[in-house]
Amino acid sequence: FTVLGLGLCVIVPQTFAAAGRMFPGASDAAVARLNIFNYVGFLIGSPLVGGLGDAWNYRGAMLVPMVLVLVTLLYARSFAPGTDRYGDGHERPRTADVGRGSNGL
Repeated sequence: FTVLGLGLCVIVPQTFAAAGRMFPGASDAAVARLNIFNYVGFLIGSPLVGGLGDAWNYRGAMLVPMVLVLVTLLYARSFAPGTDRYGDGHERPRTADVGRGSNGL
């Protein structure tokens, strides 16, 4: 369980980063919408497993999250960063403009 937890703990930050990269102009809205689904999953996941455990058995109920983790492997390539978009105007300039002094030099 420890190794599984260490492997799964990177999924949420990588998902937020991928959402921000997909919508560079509206990354805050994309991350907020993604977080809504994250919260709904948090609220529904435990009762779903508990309900399936009561109806069936808990060993079988734990197959549902395991299958969802395996589905994540299918989408792992979507977390890869895209090509750099330097020059699109979304990043800060790499040089500092110190301007002219008060004496015009």
